[in-house]
Amino acid sequence: MNDSLSKPRILVITEDNGFLRGLRVDMPLINLKKRGLIDSYYVTDPTLFDVPDEYVFDVVWLQRVRNSKLIAHLGQVIDNNYLYDLDDFMIGMPSYIPEQELRNKEVIVKAIRNCKVLTVTSARLTRLLESAVEPGLCEKTVVCPNGFEFPKATRPPLKPQGIVLTQSDRLALTTSLSAVMTAVINFSERHDLPIYFFGSLEKEITSWSSRIIHVGRLAFWHYHAVLAALPSMVGIAPLETAGDKDTLDFINGKSDVKMVGYGGMGHPSVYSDAPPYSDTDLKVGILVENTSDAWTHGLETVYHDMWRKLDLDQEQVVELRNMDRVASEFWYDAIVKARLSFRMTGRDIKFSSGRTGYYVGALRHMVFSQDHTFRRQLRENMPPLLVRTLRKFVMKG
Repeated sequence: MNDSLSKPRILVITEDNGFLRGLRVDMPLINLKKRGLIDSYYVTDPTLFDVPDEYVFDVVWLQRVRNSKLIAHLGQVIDNNYLYDLDDFMIGMPSYIPEQELRNKEVIVKAIRNCKVLTVTSARLTRLLESAVEPGLCEKTVVCPNGFEFPKATRPPLKPQGIVLTQSDRLALTTSLSAVMTAVINFSERHDLPIYFFGSLEKEITSWSSRIIHVGRLAFWHYHAVLAALPSMVGIAPLETAGDKDTLDFINGKSDVKMVGYGGMGHPSVYSDAPPYSDTDLKVGILVENTSDAWTHGLETVYHDMWRKLDLDQEQVVELRNMDRVASEFWYDAIVKARLSFRMTGRDIKFSSGRTGYYVGALRHMVFSQDHTFRRQLRENMPPLLVRTLRKFVMKG
């Protein structure tokens, strides 16, 4: 058999066009393609609208898809023989996230049950899913930890010149918010350090300190380029450790991605002593309880002393989470296990539709093509009736 025909050809379906796609789709697949372990891949959205009719593939990879129409469709056309990647406990109900943002949990549960291979960020997340969905999921699960293509050179140890705080939509803090952020703000003022804030800026945050420099939401590649280019910074990664069971379960299902980013780019950091940072193979920075005194002690320790070993921390992260290792040892294993016994084309997997369906599909594809922030802002500013109508007739799940 021709060598290229013997290698996996992958169709990836994701609802995300931002950070998550870069981390859990683009990064591993670019590496696998670069190293010749796969033949090709094509990334699309749940409409399947733009998949070339003649594209041939034998692996279907879903990244955190929660579209009911697509999940039902894949049950019919490939008998649920797909890889399903989940990076968070998306069927949980944390108190700090509005319920409407964690929609279609029943679809996620169905996909978890039906998929041929389940990929997750940690064994901890597998256990949470087993307790909530069904036992035995570990038998079809491949743990694919987060990784990155790190800079070739290790950062020389230098005293931090600022603070970095990164979040996606909101800080994962509830009862501990005041204690943690008071310690951070006081520390920044005591040492005259700016706070570089990456992510969506909540109105409350702007009132905390004039030292906050809002960088905004950056694309995955742009964010990591900036993180690598910044001088040595104190990274902070707070997570809630006190609260109701639903909130803590959701947080405990999170990954150590902040350790990968901060540690791998050479920034000495302070992390909440929460399972995502205590239950990991990475031993970098300092873990602290979510009290003002503990965070103050942690920040001062990093600033005055622990930065001296930041090169050792960086070397550890790069060794364990370089994408060459993560892609070949974990992602490739999952891909091989998820391969279909036959090859399909884009024409085979697409939804059947007439002319009207074609134009509806085009509209849905346009909506999915927008980034997560735009879609969320659109939902928040639309009348509820219009949102429900669009979900029913345009988004369809």
